[in-house]
Amino acid sequence: MFFVDSCVIRPPTVEAGRFVSVKIMNNNVEEIKTRLNIVDVVGEYVRLTKGGANWKGICPFHSEKSPSFMVNEEKQIFHCFGCGKGGDVFTFVEEIESLDFRETLKILAEKAGVQLEEYKGAPQEKDHKKRTLEALELATKFFETQLWKGMGKDKILGYLNERGISDDSIRNFRLGFAPAGWDNILKFLQSRGFSLEEISRTGLLVEKTSDSLQPTAYHLQPRYYDRFRDRIMFPVEDAMGVVIGYSARVAPGQDESQAKYINTPETLVYHKSKALYGLSRAKQNIKQKNFTLLVEGQLDVIASHQAGLANTVAVSGTALTSEHVTILKRYSDNVSMLFDMDNAGKQAAQKSADLCFQQDVKVKMVTLSEGKDAAEVAAKDPQLLLSAVANSPEAVESFFADALKQFDQKTAEGKRNIANAVLSHVANIASQIERTHWIKKLAHQLDVEEKVINDVLKALTPSSFASPSQPKEAGKDSASFQDRAEIVRDLLAGLIMSDKKVWSETLEKEKSKPWAQADAMLKFLFEKGPQVDFSYEKLLETVEDEKTKKHLAELYFAAKYRFTQDEVVEYDEDELRRLVQVHLDQYESQLHKNKLHSIMKEIKSAEERGDKAALKDLMSEFAILSQKIK
Repeated sequence: MFFVDSCVIRPPTVEAGRFVSVKIMNNNVEEIKTRLNIVDVVGEYVRLTKGGANWKGICPFHSEKSPSFMVNEEKQIFHCFGCGKGGDVFTFVEEIESLDFRETLKILAEKAGVQLEEYKGAPQEKDHKKRTLEALELATKFFETQLWKGMGKDKILGYLNERGISDDSIRNFRLGFAPAGWDNILKFLQSRGFSLEEISRTGLLVEKTSDSLQPTAYHLQPRYYDRFRDRIMFPVEDAMGVVIGYSARVAPGQDESQAKYINTPETLVYHKSKALYGLSRAKQNIKQKNFTLLVEGQLDVIASHQAGLANTVAVSGTALTSEHVTILKRYSDNVSMLFDMDNAGKQAAQKSADLCFQQDVKVKMVTLSEGKDAAEVAAKDPQLLLSAVANSPEAVESFFADALKQFDQKTAEGKRNIANAVLSHVANIASQIERTHWIKKLAHQLDVEEKVINDVLKALTPSSFASPSQPKEAGKDSASFQDRAEIVRDLLAGLIMSDKKVWSETLEKEKSKPWAQADAMLKFLFEKGPQVDFSYEKLLETVEDEKTKKHLAELYFAAKYRFTQDEVVEYDEDELRRLVQVHLDQYESQLHKNKLHSIMKEIKSAEERGDKAALKDLMSEFAILSQKIK
C-alpha cells in the first residue's frame, strides 16, 4: 500500500511557530552518515565476523541458526538473505529500536557528535525541554541517594525487599525516595543552578496562591512546595531511557486511603497518554518474544522482570490509551494483559482489550490461580507467574467463558445477555476473519442462526468498522491482476529512485503518459522529483508518514543493489536505464491486461443483457488491446 496522502514535502515554512528547514535536516543526515560506520553501529546489536568483502552475523530481525545477515562496509548498507530486510544505518536503527525517523536522527546524531539544528527558529522551547530533562535526571539521582544513603535507607529498602524486589532491580529501575518536607527537591535543584520557573516546568512542584492577598497583577504571591513528599519514587522513562516524570507511592506506614499513588502532571516532556513504565528496558524483549505483558503497577513490572518476563510494561498515571497501543505495536502485535483480579481490574482489562482490537492487536488474558497481582505471585513463586502467562487464553475466549458462567444460556434472556456481553468486544475487532469466527462460535453455542448474531453485532459495531460479511468472490481474479501490476510498479519506482539522472530522464519521457498520472506512487515521484533535486535521501526526509518512508526505503534498496553471499553489486547508470525500460514495458503491458480482463467481464454482461451495440464496441476495444499486448 502507498500512503501518498500522508506524504508531505516540507520546504522551509513556519509551522506552529517553528521554522523547519529541510535543507538543514538533509545536511544533518549526510554528516551523520559520513561520521558513522555502519559496522560499528550494527556491531552494538549483532556479533559480526569478517567474511570476504562483508561482515556477517545472525539476523536480529528473525530467528535463525546460520548467519544470513550481511553488512557491507564499502557501501554502508546491510541486507539479510533470510528475511529480506535491508537498508542503511538509519534504516537499521529505526527497525531494531522501533523508532520513527526523528527519534533515530537524534540517537545517531549523538553517536556521531553532530549538533542538530532541526528547529532553527524555536530555540526557546528546545532549551526548556533540555533544561527540564536535565533537572529531572538530577532529581532522580537525588531521590536515589536518599533511598540508599539517606532517610529511606532503613524503612524503604526493607519494605521493597519484603515485597520481593531485589537490590539489583531497585538500582536497575532507579527507584528512589522523596523524604518528608516541603522543599527538599526545590532547594536541591536551586542549589544546582535551576531557577524556580525551570523547576516548576518539571512537575516536581505544586504552586499555591496565598489566600490572604488579592490575586492582582502586582500582589499575586505564589508559593511552591514539593509535590512528592515521603514517597517511594518510580522514575518514568521514555523509550530511550530518559527520565520524563515519576509515579510516587506513599511510604509504608502512612495513610494509604488517600492518594496511594500520585504522578507527574502533564509537562513539556511527560504525557501520560503516551508514557509506558518499563518500556526502555522491555522493548528488545518484546520484539524477541513477540508479545508485551501489560500489567497495572510499577511493582508488578519490576517483579515480572525479575521472574524472567522482561517484556513487561505498565501504563503510568492513566488507563490504557490508543496512543499506548500504537506505541506497543511498534514492537509486537500481541499483548497479554495481567490486571488485578478484582472487578475494577477486570473492567479495565476489558476496556483495554477493546482498544487493542481496534488496532488489530491480538490480546490474551492472564488469570492468576492465587494472589491478587503479578508482584504478589512473583514474590511467592515466579514459576506460577510464568505458567499463568504461558497458558493464558485469547481475550474473547476469556470473555466468552465469563459470560457463560454469569448467564443461563438455556433461557432467552440469558442468550441475549451472553450475546451482548461477547459481541460488545467482538464489535471492536478490526479483522473480519476473526469477527466471523466468533460469530459462528457464538451462534453454535447459543443455538441461534448466524444472521441473528450478525444483526445484533451490527447494532453494537462502532461506526469506524464495517460489519462482517462473507468475502465477495466476484472481483477475486481482478484483485490478483491488480497485485501483479503493483509488484511491477514497485520495482519500477525503486529503480527510478536509484539514480538522479535516470529519474530525471524517466520523468521527461514518461510524465505525459496516462498511467503516470493515474498511479499515486509514480505521480508522487514524478511531481516531487524536481523539488528534491531527484535525490532519494532528500525525498525520504520530506515524507512525514513513517509507513510510506519505510516502504520507499525498501523499494530503493531492493532496486539499487544486487546481493550475493560474497559481494554487493551496484547497478551502473546504463544498466539502471535498461531495467527501467524493461519494467516500464512490463507495467504498461500489465495495465493493458487488467483492462482486458475488465472488458471480458463487460462483454459477458452485455451478452447476458442482449446489448448488441455495447457488445460490438467492447469487442472492438478488446481486439485493439489484445494487439497492444502482443
